[in-house]
Amino acid sequence: MKKVTKTIAGALALVTAITAFAGCASDTQGTQSGAQSSDATSATQQTLAQDSGVQNAVSNASVNQNYKDIQVDTKIKWMAWWEIQEASPAVEMFKTLYGTPANKPEGYEDTPDENVFCNIKVTTYAERYVQLAQRIQSDDSPDCFPFEICNFPYSVAYQNLFQSVDGVLDFTTDDWADYKDVIDMFNWGGKNYCPIMDLNPADLLWYRKSVVEEAGFDDPWELFEKGEWTWTTFMDMCEKFTDVENEKYAMDGYFFQNNFLATTGVPLVSLTDGKLVSNLNNGSIEKAMDILIKFDDTKESLRYPREIVNNWNPSMNEWVNGNILFYDDGTWRYEEHWYKFKKKQSWDDEEICFVPYPQMDGSDKYYQAMKQDSIMLCAGAKNIEGYKAWIYANLISTKDPDIKAAGRQQSIDNYDWTETLLDRLDILKDPDTFTAVFDFKDGIGIDIADTNSGDMPVQQLTFYPYMNGETYTSIRAANQGQIENRLEELNGRIE
Repeated sequence: MKKVTKTIAGALALVTAITAFAGCASDTQGTQSGAQSSDATSATQQTLAQDSGVQNAVSNASVNQNYKDIQVDTKIKWMAWWEIQEASPAVEMFKTLYGTPANKPEGYEDTPDENVFCNIKVTTYAERYVQLAQRIQSDDSPDCFPFEICNFPYSVAYQNLFQSVDGVLDFTTDDWADYKDVIDMFNWGGKNYCPIMDLNPADLLWYRKSVVEEAGFDDPWELFEKGEWTWTTFMDMCEKFTDVENEKYAMDGYFFQNNFLATTGVPLVSLTDGKLVSNLNNGSIEKAMDILIKFDDTKESLRYPREIVNNWNPSMNEWVNGNILFYDDGTWRYEEHWYKFKKKQSWDDEEICFVPYPQMDGSDKYYQAMKQDSIMLCAGAKNIEGYKAWIYANLISTKDPDIKAAGRQQSIDNYDWTETLLDRLDILKDPDTFTAVFDFKDGIGIDIADTNSGDMPVQQLTFYPYMNGETYTSIRAANQGQIENRLEELNGRIE
């Protein structure tokens, strides 16, 4: 039997020391995802240069100095699998509002004086929660850690890695009006842990315009704009493009199955009124699974057989060469790889495109899995004021139109984004475009993974039909009891 763990080249691992959770099966994460593949988490960041446009926009922002009357005297300890970019708009905003903290936490004296943050970069992505737990237990807690839906609420209910932000942040003020409804969707047991400051589609379907044209298809983005980008339209393209004899496939990427399932509007596990709820018997989920099974190489072979020909890894090169129609990934893929391929191949600005996931036929709404940008307050964090100030600096940066415009130009200058693609991203980020879907299936703890394969029961539900050709109903029958027992157990831990 194929294993889920192989698909992310070791990013999923069963670690028994200190915490039971080691990796995420989805981003963004991010990244995502919201969730991340091993490629995403090991990718090197291009350092943002100091940008006068960003600095000017920040200095002219219509916000009072010392916003929310916060005083920060000590640099903030940030732990993640990437380092904070000090030239980013949010950090520039922090410096404008609160200055650059002069004091350095004990043990972090090597941090440059001009930095706001002391960066604690994890050794490996797979062990990030193990290393976070070690620091908390040794009284060296970071102040901040990125939120990942793939470990929530387990990270709070069992691991005690994060603390509630109630009493630290006031979500009833106008500052949070744009995201209050979503923040409420992440409320666990009547408490808030996730100050969500931005939403983006978890993943996109990347395609090459010339490949679509040569196949004789209508442009997917144009179909989306006309309201004709549906399951039926998408599957028609997939079936017509796939040609196994000539090694042409409709789909590649790590998490297509999860993102496609979200278009039903029904997560396998939802968080409702502060408690986890199972939706495993929902009819829309069953319809989606009947489509996903067609992609397996034992059925219609619509996906690139990465477990057979590429050691379980997706192939960017096959997508670049026009042998894969759609590639599932987040926006970071453009910044890390696509724009470099664009230059190397001398493609014009219109060649690289993306489209959101298709709408379920007959659905009254357009649902998408959305990646939520949030920062957790670590258990044992000592710099509460620094955390609070960092949250508000991010929130203001995402809302101020001049800062957003300057950040947009920064993306164009540093990563060669085009105006067209950024305009399209703005459409997809508009809350009126989609109804956001959040699935908490991966956040119930990896400690209940299959002891032989290492596969999580909830991951099997989507992965096995898509990658093994097994029916959803058979996988559900084998795993539903264990999954729902864990949900009941987690709900029972609510104080």
